[in-house]
Amino acid sequence: MDFTIPPDVESLRQKVRAFVEEVCIPAENYYDYDIGRLPDGPAQDLRRQAKSRGLWTPHLPTSEGGLGLDLVGTAIIFSELGRSFIAPYVCNCDAPDEGNMHLLHLAASPEQKKRFYEPLCKGEIRSAFAMTEPAPGAGADPQSLRTNAEKKGDVYVLNGHKWYCTGANGANFLIVMAKVGDSFRRTTMFLVPTNSPGYTMVREIGVMGSHGPGGHCELKFENVEVPESMLLGRVGEGFRLSQERLGPARLTHCMRWLGMARRSMEIAREYALKREVFGSKLADHEGIQWMFAESALEIEQGFMLTLKAAHTLRAGEDARHIISMAKWSVSETLCRVLDRAIQITGSLGYSRDLKLELVYRDARAARIADGPTEVHKMVIARGLMTGKESF
Repeated sequence: MDFTIPPDVESLRQKVRAFVEEVCIPAENYYDYDIGRLPDGPAQDLRRQAKSRGLWTPHLPTSEGGLGLDLVGTAIIFSELGRSFIAPYVCNCDAPDEGNMHLLHLAASPEQKKRFYEPLCKGEIRSAFAMTEPAPGAGADPQSLRTNAEKKGDVYVLNGHKWYCTGANGANFLIVMAKVGDSFRRTTMFLVPTNSPGYTMVREIGVMGSHGPGGHCELKFENVEVPESMLLGRVGEGFRLSQERLGPARLTHCMRWLGMARRSMEIAREYALKREVFGSKLADHEGIQWMFAESALEIEQGFMLTLKAAHTLRAGEDARHIISMAKWSVSETLCRVLDRAIQITGSLGYSRDLKLELVYRDARAARIADGPTEVHKMVIARGLMTGKESF
């Protein structure tokens, strides 16, 4: 690996940092705690500014309106965007749309791209990815998937129950994981417009953190008819395609989380350098300095793991082992670093005068979403015990 940042990526990184500092961080004050998200008016204005600065969909190829970054370049840029909890959405590269764009780019037919992918890239519509189900359905164990589609003539009739589907409220379409003919081996992805008869967005589930655009929703599918033309890929390719989506998506989460971990320490440092306690600045106390040192080490470790995982994916190699390492490491680091930042800033960090408490609540989901920590430990250990991976 070459750790030198190419000049064009460094130039873009500086542009992104300026946009985050000058536009996004001040605009975080528009965040509405009652609805758990940024109101639509300010959000759309910010998105227009991102487009005008040439920062829209940075992860896409230049031929499709993006900036043509490879995964390593994306890691560097996304970690800058992650310093503001609204910046990824403002630049149209936040979950779940960013991962869904990646999947549609890989697997969608020309007709599907025109209907779903192109307006999604332009920010004209939103999407959601429906995989997780209430117990006893699929959570961390995909083999417990219960949502099923039966072929009847030239349509598939879809029945199932999903929840924690991020972004579903107000989404134009869903990518739905379902068995076909009740066969796990025939698991398939379906593109389901949200105006389809039989589909119900039951509710936005109340959660510890923010809702983001579209919330985290419970969904029901009751005899929803899906034409064959709305299969994403082929029958039985669902889990292969899910790995095509979830591998890079886990990394882009890590990239954004690292940015927020850095920002939290910057907030804490600014406070510690000003706050006087017991006759000296808070930053002069050794116990506080160790908190900063521990955080810096953990952030850098997570960044190196994320870059290595991005490099492995870019090289076309099997990256599951290193992606699990990165996801485990960075999700845990984010929670620890935010906790230290709140401890350093004390009651101010616990209050809403700073944004640490909001991000702290959001961060707890990082250790659960896209595979809980324990599952990633299992994946890593399995590779080591079979000899497929080395120490």
